[in-house]
Amino acid sequence: MPSFQYSALDANGQSLSGRIDAAGRAEAITSLVKQDIYVTQIDSPDKKAQTAAASPGLRWSRRVPLRLKSSMLRQLATALQAGLPLLSALQVVHKQAQNQALRALLADLAERVQSGEAFSQAMAQHARDFSPLETSMVRVGETAGVLDQVMGYLSEFAEHDLDIREKIRSAAAYPLFVLGVAAISVVIIVTFILPGVISSITESIGQAALPMPTQILMGVSNFLRDFGWLVLIALALGIWGFRAWLAKPEGRLAFDTFKLRIPVLGTAIRRIAVGRFARTLGTLSKSGIPILDALRVLRDTLGNEALAQKIDQAAAGITQGQSVAEPLAQTGEFPPLLIQVIAMGEQTGKLDELLLQTADAYEKETSAAIGRVMTILPAVFIVLLALLVAFILVAVLLPIITMQTSLPGM
Repeated sequence: MPSFQYSALDANGQSLSGRIDAAGRAEAITSLVKQDIYVTQIDSPDKKAQTAAASPGLRWSRRVPLRLKSSMLRQLATALQAGLPLLSALQVVHKQAQNQALRALLADLAERVQSGEAFSQAMAQHARDFSPLETSMVRVGETAGVLDQVMGYLSEFAEHDLDIREKIRSAAAYPLFVLGVAAISVVIIVTFILPGVISSITESIGQAALPMPTQILMGVSNFLRDFGWLVLIALALGIWGFRAWLAKPEGRLAFDTFKLRIPVLGTAIRRIAVGRFARTLGTLSKSGIPILDALRVLRDTLGNEALAQKIDQAAAGITQGQSVAEPLAQTGEFPPLLIQVIAMGEQTGKLDELLLQTADAYEKETSAAIGRVMTILPAVFIVLLALLVAFILVAVLLPIITMQTSLPGM
């Protein structure tokens, strides 16, 4: 019989903890309630260890794609709202899943739930697939007995988040394609094509007579041919060093602060973060999570450490008795409209509804901002490419003109 470790309150409100043997988690809670012990947290470390031992290769499984995870959450929400028990819902969705990683994830979740673990605890064992926000929302739903509603909120949030990500990805595809093709084309031309053209000209007029742009281009070409491997190594080391710097808290903070200050792009990044903040806080508030807990959970969903630290400052102000809107306004990083909405939501008791409506508005603005950025970027790349091509043409044509003017009778 499984052994459950629990934390609880007795009839006098005193905290206590202990262990109880029961056939399942529900039976353990029922037995404790009959003793006037009210459970605040319960888990099954013995069963958790057995499950982990039974599936040691699971931790190395592939991550479930976001689109499939969003669909899975929607299916679970629909099954629970239709009245199916959680275990049955997991098993039904597992049968319908075709992706191997998703099937493995659902099978493990169902096994853990069947062995007595809470659904939130089972999700917490898959940190690669479920964020702290998702785990926290499910834990609140379990505690309040409204898991079906919370799963509905969670699936809506996941669908909105996926929609924003796909808009960014599709908008960035063309600029990145233009940049990649341009870079490859220039390297091929400079390294393999131009040296043959310019060397024939050099034989006619001599190396010393080459114009400065041509000499620069030849120097770059010769360097790439002779030391191209060194450039690749330096590039790889540079990327590795940059990633290592970003992994440090001070590096991540400095880079995220810099991104917010970039013209046009910084505005788009801020709008994305503010829209995500509004939707996340609204969803968490609607799920019944206390505001301080919600702020601690959502700080890591913004994708920007500079803004996340402002959330920490706001949370510190709230613990000192301030309202939610006041410390957020003091950070200077959040738009006045959002601050006004939060202040109004606190006064009317409709913070979750107003935040979700504001999130819809910001997401529309975010789409427009992303469109502007992705319209400007290709133009910038094309201008830079045109300047580079113009320099190459000048470097090639100048020695030809010099050679023609130096010929007898010219």
